Amino acid sequence: MKIQSAPQPRPLKALPKKQEPQGPQPPDDPHKKMQDICFGGALGTAAYMGGTAYPSTYLHELGHKMAVHTLYSGSTAEITVNPFKGGVTRWRAEGLSPLGERLGAAGSRSVVAMAGTAMDALSSCALFATGYKLRKKHPLMANAMMGYGVMNMANSTLYAASGIGQSAATAKAGHDFVTLQTQLGIPCWVSTAVVASLIPLTYLAMRALEKE
Repeated sequence: MKIQSAPQPRPLKALPKKQEPQGPQPPDDPHKKMQDICFGGALGTAAYMGGTAYPSTYLHELGHKMAVHTLYSGSTAEITVNPFKGGVTRWRAEGLSPLGERLGAAGSRSVVAMAGTAMDALSSCALFATGYKLRKKHPLMANAMMGYGVMNMANSTLYAASGIGQSAATAKAGHDFVTLQTQLGIPCWVSTAVVASLIPLTYLAMRALEKE
């Protein structure tokens, strides 16, 4: 006696979704894009000029102060900001800290000298990278952020270039890049090239990350 099994139902194939007709996408307005770049860049420049009155200059000097407290023991540091003219960090120390002893006297002095520009580079590159990331959703704000970063690093580049051809006496006057040249033998033109390359390198890095 044969028992016939009931036929198994075949699974239904999913019907392709009906795609809604899409109209032509409006082309980018080159005039609007240029306006955003110019106006945003102008805002970034204005913000930078305002920052030189205190915030940007103080941040630079704060880098020096933090390095002093890290590399020297029994240290005191006092920041003075002259609006639109610059700032200075006056400091004294009893000796090197354990980390400072590892770096040595020349190394510690060089780190203190470069800490201000390092703080500028960190803030500028971070602002530029954030602005690049937001440039499509918030073009005006993004261009302002990138403009600030470019202006800040351009000023640091000019500062480094101003030490080219200067003597060791300029280091005693407080020039950071001449101090680096005197202590470690790194020429000011090398420092200038490195500082000038930071924003372009940030741009290339953001483009590479965007393609991944």
